[in-house]
Formats: sequence, structure tokens, C-alpha cells
Amino acid sequence: MKSLLTPDINPLAELLKAKNRDAFSTLYDKYSSTLYNIIGKIVRNSNASEELLQDVFVKVWKNIDRYDASKGTLFTWMLNITRNTCIDYLRSSRHKTELNSNPIVQEETLAAGCNVWYNPENSELRGLAFKLDHKYRQIIDLIYFWGYTQEDVSKILNIPLGTVKTRSRNGLQELRILYKNMYND
Repeated sequence: MKSLLTPDINPLAELLKAKNRDAFSTLYDKYSSTLYNIIGKIVRNSNASEELLQDVFVKVWKNIDRYDASKGTLFTWMLNITRNTCIDYLRSSRHKTELNSNPIVQEETLAAGCNVWYNPENSELRGLAFKLDHKYRQIIDLIYFWGYTQEDVSKILNIPLGTVKTRSRNGLQELRILYKNMYND
């Protein structure tokens, strides 16, 4: 009988840890378009998105030994790498220089609506969100900090829309309690 506390072994992750190139190719085929779309929503620049996608997969390849199935799915781990890579890019002087000196990048940014830029003012709230249970944190992060719709999140995480709505509502309720407790202490 399988223990409920033991995470499922992900055969793809195990092959990646063995540095199997075919497994890496499978991983790329399976997740590259989703990660590219996520990167695109954050950085709003197609050239930078392509470079960042490559950076993400290089980091995945180099750091696959750090993946721990007991902490989440392989996709969630890759999503965190993607988010951190994008934040690093948005904070970089390279990005700021491109934004100020390149009218094409400015036009892409303005045309895209610019509604999911990394905002340091959200860092306090985002820090509180990390205290939520993983199933709520993941939903809150994708919807409220990355700008995805509930339908998008349902597709990304491959869970029913009703589950996304319930977890979103419950996560926000827990976040509200954490926020109140932070200022009432």
C-alpha cells in the first residue's frame, strides 16, 4: 500500500535528473508554449520573452537536482523559476534601458495594457500570500499577481473551473485574515 505522505515519483523528473536529453526535449515540447505565454504576459516584449524562455529552460536543466516532488509539481517548480527569471529581468538595468530607448518596446508595452508588471508595492501582500496553503497560494498568485483569468488558471493547472473559483474565494478569505492579523498585533 502506498503511503499518503510519499509524493508520486515523476518519471520525467527522474529522467531529467539523470540528464536524459530526450526527456528534456519532451519537457520543452510539453511546457514551452505555456511558459512562453506566461513570460509574454509579464514582460510584454516578444524578443525578451524568447530569450527568457531559453534562460528558464537552461535553469531547469542545470538545477533539476533541486526539484523536490514533496514541495509541488514539476510544473509549479518551473513556474517559480519562470516568475523569478521575469522579475530579475524587469529589475535589470538592461530592461530599463530597453524600455527608455526603444520606441518599439514602448509601443508593445503600451499596447499590451501593462496591467501585470511587477510592482514592489505588492511585495507585502505577496509575502502574506506565501503563508497560504499551497493550493490557495498558487491560484491567488496566478490570478491576482500575474493577471490570469480564472478560466486561464483552470487550463494552466488542469483543474475544474469551479475548483479554481472556490480556492480563489477561500484563499482571499485567508489572505484577508492574515492581513488583519498583521496590523492588529
